Amino acid sequence: MYVPLLLAHLVVLVAEPAHVLAWSYGCVLAILCFTLFLSGRRLRISVVHNHPLWALLTLALVMQLAAFGLLLDDALSNPQGTLVAFDPTLYFCLSSLLLTIAAVYSPIGALRRWTSILDGILACAIAGLFYAFLHRLIGQGTSDTSTATLVMWTFDAMAVFVSACATLRFLATKRADERRFYFVLMIFSWAELLFPAVHNRFILSSESYVPELCLDLPFVMLGMLLCRRRTVWFRWYHPSRITRIVVGSVSPFVLSLALCLLAFAQFGHNTAVAVGAIILGITSYAVRVAVMLGHHLHLEGELKHLQRGLQQMVVRDDLTRMMNRRGFHRIFKREWERFSVSAQPLTVAMVDIDMFKVFNDTYGHLAGDDCLAAVGHALQKEASQHGGVTVARYGGEEFVVLITNRDHSAAERVLQRLRLAVEALQIQSRRSPHGVVTVSAGLATTANHEKIEREKLLDAADKALYAAKRAGRNCVRWFSADSSIVELGQRGKTLGPGFRRGDDA
Repeated sequence: MYVPLLLAHLVVLVAEPAHVLAWSYGCVLAILCFTLFLSGRRLRISVVHNHPLWALLTLALVMQLAAFGLLLDDALSNPQGTLVAFDPTLYFCLSSLLLTIAAVYSPIGALRRWTSILDGILACAIAGLFYAFLHRLIGQGTSDTSTATLVMWTFDAMAVFVSACATLRFLATKRADERRFYFVLMIFSWAELLFPAVHNRFILSSESYVPELCLDLPFVMLGMLLCRRRTVWFRWYHPSRITRIVVGSVSPFVLSLALCLLAFAQFGHNTAVAVGAIILGITSYAVRVAVMLGHHLHLEGELKHLQRGLQQMVVRDDLTRMMNRRGFHRIFKREWERFSVSAQPLTVAMVDIDMFKVFNDTYGHLAGDDCLAAVGHALQKEASQHGGVTVARYGGEEFVVLITNRDHSAAERVLQRLRLAVEALQIQSRRSPHGVVTVSAGLATTANHEKIEREKLLDAADKALYAAKRAGRNCVRWFSADSSIVELGQRGKTLGPGFRRGDDA
């Protein structure tokens, strides 16, 4: 379709029939109408959340259609194209406005929608100032070459602004379907800058009508891109995180800067409008920065809250809501470092629910979970009444207790209180010799600053726990790392190498 239309336009420009400009604008309108058809088709087949983007591009083409229609009408009554009857500048400015809004539009997220509205207001103000400036220049008459040159550079500046917005948005867009649209918008906006710029410079320096062919090329390029269901030229590009941050920070500054520059151009002609535009540009940028800063502070607070929650999840057991093995080792490491530089005793106890597998087989795993939660709560509640006592779930039905700044007898009393707290729950267990759920505990200590490693202290407590199991369960046993036989005095009789009986209560 484009090839015969371009050939027809070239023939008209070379032959130069009567009303050649009217024929030329007619060819441009034919190409533009076909491109508008392709844009409407792309709008229908695009994904739903991209409909506003393609709709804005289609409306921009409609505005250009209206502008070239006015040029055609003017050329019919003024063969030399003096533009005395109609002024298409408004529609060119509206087209640029719609392309700019498409470049700054973001429908995803409430904050982005609000900032898009703010950017749209800035774009409207910029387009209004562009039109006011152009209208004033055109009203002075275009017979003066310097005035015509200034109009040409003003159109170039407007096209540069639209191209910059489209390019920045393409560089920062993460979604592939949106990036496809902004690639099309970027190519079209740059074509709208380059080819009309070449056309305007040729018509100022040449009598030939052939440069009018440049007016077709942006729409031809856009139509070629719209004809492709998938655009492959940009697939290699994926914006990095730094790129998105930098471009996202620069884009609002470009809008405010453009508005302020146009406002300065209005001084001497309409001071009130200029001052109002400058205030709008500065205020909008400040509001946007304040909104974004508040949003990021809110996100930072949420992230810190989530981080604390994740940290709690890492060191907390889901079932019993008490500290897990990882959390215990963190505290154990800290206390061990403190113990290494002081003479304060450090006691570790391994606590295990007696015959828990049998309990699970008898009452089911749900009842087993309830039992674990109840035992953990009882241990934690009792431990909270004693300073320097930490209880954690070590794994399965096993718990670990860390006791600081207590000698043998005081640590043993704490463990006996913990054992009795579990027994006081009176959780029925038919196959237990005690009739209720009980726990056994094994203790190991670093009293007298014994030279022992952390892991060996835990291993010693575990061995003491097995001794408590062999002694009949529901009791507490000690392990001493510095002697093979422990003399109990009047507290109990010797059990064997390394072990002694505690108060079984």
